[in-house]
Amino acid sequence: MKMKGTKTLSITMLSMATQPSMIPASGMHVLAACLLLAFLSGCSSFHTEYGESSGVDGKQSVSGFGAFRSLLEESPDTTKPEDTIKTRDLGRLSSRADKLDAIVWIPQAWPPLNDRSATQWMERWLSDQPRTLVFVVPDGGSTEAYFREAAELAEPAQRLEYRRRLATQINDRLLEAGNRKDVRVKNWFIARPLPYRLFLPNRRVADYQLSDDFELILADPNPESEWEDFDLVEMDDEELYAEIDAMIEDEYEQEAEGEEEYIPVDSTGFESLLQESVTLNSKTTQLTTLAKIQDEQWGRSQVLVVTSGGLLTNFAMTGPAANELATEIQDQIRLVSREGDLSADESEEPLQVGFLSSDDTAIPISNAKPGAPTSTGMELLTTWPLSLVTMHGLFLGVVICLMLLPAFGRPRAVRHNRTTHFGNHLSAMATLMRRSGGSGGGILFAKRKISQYLRIVRGETSGPWVLPEQVDEPTKPASPESNPTETKTTASESSK
Repeated sequence: MKMKGTKTLSITMLSMATQPSMIPASGMHVLAACLLLAFLSGCSSFHTEYGESSGVDGKQSVSGFGAFRSLLEESPDTTKPEDTIKTRDLGRLSSRADKLDAIVWIPQAWPPLNDRSATQWMERWLSDQPRTLVFVVPDGGSTEAYFREAAELAEPAQRLEYRRRLATQINDRLLEAGNRKDVRVKNWFIARPLPYRLFLPNRRVADYQLSDDFELILADPNPESEWEDFDLVEMDDEELYAEIDAMIEDEYEQEAEGEEEYIPVDSTGFESLLQESVTLNSKTTQLTTLAKIQDEQWGRSQVLVVTSGGLLTNFAMTGPAANELATEIQDQIRLVSREGDLSADESEEPLQVGFLSSDDTAIPISNAKPGAPTSTGMELLTTWPLSLVTMHGLFLGVVICLMLLPAFGRPRAVRHNRTTHFGNHLSAMATLMRRSGGSGGGILFAKRKISQYLRIVRGETSGPWVLPEQVDEPTKPASPESNPTETKTTASESSK
């Protein structure tokens, strides 16, 4: 089912779709058909991630917003640098965002953990100077719309596979329909889920409807869900595909009945900039696709609300309706940002727009205190001039640690036990003398020998190791009584 070179062709075609300026309006339909046929041969590199506007997911995913971001960067007049828009990713809400003229907030899920803190930060940011906040209500993206159209354009051999994928998308949507809740952003607006997904012309989808008074804005205040009496039945493959074909045909008839209209509406506070006629529950009503919200506390700042993300995805941007919606947002950003700039004619700096993508986790927020930052506590060690001492002390500590390690530091003397070392002989002799009789025996003998050495060899007469010299008494002749040998000899001679 996969043709050679399909991956390269599909990526190239989708990258062209993210740059609407490269494609004339008459070729949009041809491009969409080529894009679909490029994906039909294989879907190994098919991306459906929702909410990203940069990177692979933002540019190649059918539910990404890379094409919308590229259109914002286009300048209607290249001779006026002040009309140029530069975009960048916004990873956290901090003081760096004060340089931005607009923020495009694309939630992947609502609400985040700190939605109250995030909206309070947004209100402070809007009240500083004329700025624009674009909020895109999260929905299911354009994956189902893509497979719906791909199933019609696929070759007969592949049509069965794409209908199976379409059936999976429809089943997932029906399972999630019961868990959809209102998207309420502070007291700005509330987006209520529609009874069922609307497939609008030019490959767009809408899952929500906007209201500023927290009431339904459609004709029927209590719409009945088309799935209220839905029963589960078992079907074989042929019956399932026939049911899917009938559902697709019915929804196409609903699209044909509701022609596309853009009606500007003038009001205060909540203003519908773009509306469209749709058929809902067999009744024709107006669906707001783009709304503007203003508040006295914000000054000339504004909040633009896009009813559903499926109106601006990469797949929707292949049609002219999504391009007109993106152009209206671009014009509103320029209008508000340049309206309060008195030096707009002299300034040649482009407008700065940040793209913020969030999910159901907390949005990082950095609130810096006014005034020059001051260091306290251990932070003082990082300020001049203590930082110089700190770095030298840290380096010295590392050197000391290395010295104390066994594998580093100064060389150490190793003591070896050699049997021929004379010191071992002296130690052994000293031990034997100590054991031989205490101070009166071996130790006294040793001290006398040391004293004799110091007197005779070194000529010392006093000192701690020099013992007093002993005077020898003269020898007396032995008396007969004291010499028994001599007495015995004399006695023997007398007997003779």
